[in-house]
Formats: sequence, structure tokens, C-alpha cells
Amino acid sequence: MLSSLDPTARAIVLLGLIVALYAISALIWPYTECSSCQGSNKHRSPSGANFRRCRRCHGTGRRTRLLAQLLGRAE
Repeated sequence: MLSSLDPTARAIVLLGLIVALYAISALIWPYTECSSCQGSNKHRSPSGANFRRCRRCHGTGRRTRLLAQLLGRAE
């Protein structure tokens, strides 16, 4: 099937397939680990002794992926 296409068309089909698979994964798994607190729910002080709830994820430890937000899977 793909062998009959020219190289540019093959690249476009492959890119479309990758985008479609990423969109499906964003619908199935809409959350990712918070990049600020690495999922620990805590934001540590520079000394490491004190902590508070993470400001970016509001203490949940997870963030909604951008594509999931665009596809309407936001909280």
C-alpha cells in the first residue's frame, strides 16, 4: 500500500498516523506528571526542609496535557 506512494506522500501519511496515535493517547490518558513538582504534590524550599502545595498543579501532582485540553478533556 505505502510502497506505491512517492516518498513525500509516504512521509505525510506516516506523520498523519503519528499525530492520530498521539491524539488517541491524549484522549485515553489526558493527564501527565506535573513538571514543577514531579508528581510529589509539593513545592520544596531551596533548603529542601520546608514545602507547600505546588502552585502549578494545585497539589494534585498532575497536569492536563495540551492536546487533551484542545480536545475537550480538561477538568
